[in-house]
Amino acid sequence: MTLREFTNAARKQILEALQHKQPPPIGHFDRKAFEEAMQMREVQMGSAHYTPRSVVLEFVFWHDTPGAPLILSVEVETPEPVVFLPVPDWVQQDVWQGEVKGTFRLRSEAEQMLETFRRHVLEGENLHYFEERPAPRRE
Repeated sequence: MTLREFTNAARKQILEALQHKQPPPIGHFDRKAFEEAMQMREVQMGSAHYTPRSVVLEFVFWHDTPGAPLILSVEVETPEPVVFLPVPDWVQQDVWQGEVKGTFRLRSEAEQMLETFRRHVLEGENLHYFEERPAPRRE
């Protein structure tokens, strides 16, 4: 199962429970936020955020009257660690056509780049991608 398939299955399972006013059958969530959310009219799927060991799914609940929605976050542990795959150095984009394609390299250079990429993804360097980033400013 891919991470996308896992996330979609978990999201669907939780959404169905919430639509029936039942607690999420999987994951960890704030019980008080859940009880408050059950007093609201409608639930929609929100975004997904990843940590090195889980996916945090957000569900948006709307009031009957205009007002800020309530967001219920449910953290679901993944079956194996999550890694971020950055765009490797050998990928280049043809700006004119918007194509993404590879580049030609000597074999020794390619082997070195693959090893660098492997270390970057599977070892400690990858964790900085999971750090909180400030939200973009809207002015």
